[in-house]
Amino acid sequence: MLYLAKHHTVDDTDKLELLQRDAERGIARAQRLLANRYLRGRGVTKDEELAAQWMRAAAEQGLATAQRVYGELLESGTGVSANFTEAVRWYLRAAEQGDPEALAHLRRLVEAARSRRQPSPGTETS
Repeated sequence: MLYLAKHHTVDDTDKLELLQRDAERGIARAQRLLANRYLRGRGVTKDEELAAQWMRAAAEQGLATAQRVYGELLESGTGVSANFTEAVRWYLRAAEQGDPEALAHLRRLVEAARSRRQPSPGTETS
Protein backbone atom coordinates (compact mmCIF):
# COMPACT_ATOMS: atom_id res chain seq x y z
CA MET A 1 0.00 0.00 0.00
CA LEU A 2 1.08 3.53 -0.74
CA TYR A 3 0.97 5.98 2.15
CA LEU A 4 0.03 9.44 0.93
CA ALA A 5 -0.61 11.05 4.26
CA LYS A 6 -0.27 10.12 7.88
CA HIS A 7 -3.55 8.16 8.03
CA HIS A 8 -4.53 7.78 4.38
CA THR A 9 -3.63 4.64 2.43
CA VAL A 10 -4.18 3.88 -1.24
CA ASP A 11 -4.74 0.36 -2.52
CA ASP A 12 -3.83 -0.88 -6.01
CA THR A 13 -7.24 0.00 -7.46
CA ASP A 14 -6.96 3.54 -6.15
CA LYS A 15 -3.39 3.80 -7.46
CA LEU A 16 -4.55 2.78 -10.92
CA GLU A 17 -7.36 5.33 -10.84
CA LEU A 18 -4.96 8.06 -9.74
CA LEU A 19 -2.49 7.04 -12.44
CA GLN A 20 -5.23 7.08 -15.09
CA ARG A 21 -6.41 10.51 -13.92
CA ASP A 22 -2.91 11.96 -14.01
CA ALA A 23 -2.26 10.44 -17.44
CA GLU A 24 -5.45 11.99 -18.77
CA ARG A 25 -4.34 15.33 -17.31
CA GLY A 26 -1.23 15.12 -19.47
CA ILE A 27 1.37 14.20 -16.87
CA ALA A 28 4.07 12.51 -18.94
CA ARG A 29 5.43 10.26 -16.18
CA ALA A 30 1.92 8.98 -15.43
CA GLN A 31 1.36 8.34 -19.13
CA ARG A 32 4.55 6.29 -19.31
CA LEU A 33 3.70 4.32 -16.18
CA LEU A 34 0.18 3.63 -17.43
CA ALA A 35 1.59 2.53 -20.78
CA ASN A 36 3.90 0.09 -18.98
CA ARG A 37 0.92 -1.37 -17.11
CA TYR A 38 -0.92 -1.95 -20.39
CA LEU A 39 2.18 -3.46 -21.99
CA ARG A 40 2.54 -5.99 -19.19
CA GLY A 41 -1.10 -6.41 -18.20
CA ARG A 42 -0.31 -5.29 -14.65
CA GLY A 43 -3.58 -4.45 -12.92
CA VAL A 44 -5.28 -4.00 -16.30
CA THR A 45 -6.06 -6.16 -19.31
CA LYS A 46 -2.98 -6.29 -21.52
CA ASP A 47 -3.52 -3.91 -24.45
CA GLU A 48 -0.46 -3.17 -26.59
CA GLU A 49 -2.26 -0.63 -28.79
CA LEU A 50 -3.40 1.41 -25.80
CA ALA A 51 0.07 1.07 -24.31
CA ALA A 52 1.59 2.48 -27.50
CA GLN A 53 -0.86 5.40 -27.46
CA TRP A 54 0.01 6.33 -23.89
CA MET A 55 3.74 5.86 -24.52
CA ARG A 56 3.58 8.14 -27.54
CA ALA A 57 1.73 10.77 -25.51
CA ALA A 58 4.55 10.76 -22.95
CA ALA A 59 7.21 10.69 -25.68
CA GLU A 60 5.69 13.71 -27.41
CA GLN A 61 6.12 15.65 -24.18
CA GLY A 62 9.84 15.00 -24.25
CA LEU A 63 10.18 12.24 -21.67
CA ALA A 64 13.38 10.50 -22.80
CA THR A 65 12.51 7.07 -21.44
CA ALA A 66 9.14 7.18 -23.18
CA GLN A 67 10.80 8.29 -26.41
CA ARG A 68 13.13 5.30 -26.30
CA VAL A 69 10.40 2.82 -25.43
CA TYR A 70 8.12 4.22 -28.13
CA GLY A 71 11.01 3.72 -30.56
CA GLU A 72 11.27 0.12 -29.38
CA LEU A 73 7.54 -0.38 -29.97
CA LEU A 74 7.87 1.07 -33.46
CA GLU A 75 10.91 -1.06 -34.27
CA SER A 76 9.21 -4.27 -33.10
CA GLY A 77 5.70 -3.42 -34.30
CA THR A 78 4.27 -3.84 -30.79
CA GLY A 79 0.92 -2.08 -30.57
CA VAL A 80 1.69 -0.07 -33.69
CA SER A 81 2.64 -0.76 -37.28
CA ALA A 82 6.35 -1.40 -37.46
CA ASN A 83 8.16 1.68 -38.75
CA PHE A 84 11.93 1.54 -38.70
CA THR A 85 12.43 5.16 -39.79
CA GLU A 86 10.16 6.50 -37.05
CA ALA A 87 11.83 4.23 -34.50
CA VAL A 88 15.20 5.78 -35.35
CA ARG A 89 13.74 9.28 -34.99
CA TRP A 90 12.47 8.49 -31.49
CA TYR A 91 15.77 6.83 -30.52
CA LEU A 92 17.57 9.98 -31.66
CA ARG A 93 15.32 12.20 -29.56
CA ALA A 94 15.92 10.07 -26.48
CA ALA A 95 19.67 9.82 -27.14
CA GLU A 96 19.90 13.61 -27.46
CA GLN A 97 18.66 13.75 -23.87
CA GLY A 98 21.28 11.29 -22.73
CA ASP A 99 19.27 8.05 -22.64
CA PRO A 100 22.03 5.39 -22.75
CA GLU A 101 19.74 2.62 -23.99
CA ALA A 102 18.57 4.76 -26.91
CA LEU A 103 22.19 5.41 -27.79
CA ALA A 104 22.88 1.68 -27.64
CA HIS A 105 19.96 1.04 -30.01
CA LEU A 106 21.35 3.58 -32.46
CA ARG A 107 24.82 2.01 -32.31
CA ARG A 108 23.30 -1.43 -32.90
CA LEU A 109 21.38 -0.17 -35.93
CA VAL A 110 24.43 1.60 -37.38
CA GLU A 111 26.53 -1.56 -36.97
CA ALA A 112 23.82 -3.65 -38.63
CA ALA A 113 23.68 -1.23 -41.56
CA ARG A 114 27.48 -1.29 -41.90
CA SER A 115 27.63 -5.08 -41.88
CA ARG A 116 25.03 -5.26 -44.64
CA ARG A 117 27.12 -2.93 -46.83
CA GLN A 118 30.38 -4.84 -46.52
CA PRO A 119 31.12 -7.18 -49.42
CA SER A 120 31.16 -10.89 -48.76
CA PRO A 121 34.62 -12.48 -48.41
CA GLY A 122 36.04 -13.43 -51.80
CA THR A 123 34.02 -10.88 -53.78
CA GLU A 124 35.66 -8.00 -55.53
CA THR A 125 34.58 -4.39 -55.36
CA SER A 126 35.16 -1.90 -58.10
